[in-house]
Amino acid sequence: MINSTDMAKLYFTGIKHSGKTTQARLAAALLSLPYSDSDELILSTIEEESVREFYKKHGKASFMEKEAEAVMKFTEEHPSFILSLGGGVADNTPLMDYMKKHGKIIYLQRKESEMLPVILKHGIPAFLDPNDLEGSFHKVYEERDSIYRNMADLSVDLGPYRDKAETAEELVRKLKENGYV
Repeated sequence: MINSTDMAKLYFTGIKHSGKTTQARLAAALLSLPYSDSDELILSTIEEESVREFYKKHGKASFMEKEAEAVMKFTEEHPSFILSLGGGVADNTPLMDYMKKHGKIIYLQRKESEMLPVILKHGIPAFLDPNDLEGSFHKVYEERDSIYRNMADLSVDLGPYRDKAETAEELVRKLKENGYV
């Protein structure tokens, strides 16, 4: 159990567009912890203009290697932090195992029925089949949700989208109740 923010290494995970980045940033501010995002860490180590571009050009395996390298380096360089990760980190088993050993995995949950419309507002991601959006999303959601639930030290149901600041305060309360900060 972590009793000091000097030792808090918190990895915020969840389905794409579940609110990981927003909630990680707000929780880090409330707790005076350093914050970062795995996509930003990866971006600082590649030549492409975006992580999507890197993924399309080099493939999933290369992306997951870069993701693991960036997160591990960040973890080793920071005694405490809140780090938001991409929704696909569930597929990166070596990185998930590393995070489990070197901090606390916080799964920010949203209901499947709430997620697809939010994701599609930003375009169709590469992991969805354009010919079967609902079916392919259901499959991905079930697979990743199962992994996140099994790996998480704490699962927090964020409920329907609502006031972000109130949600962050509730999240911080749960982190404190569980002794993670």
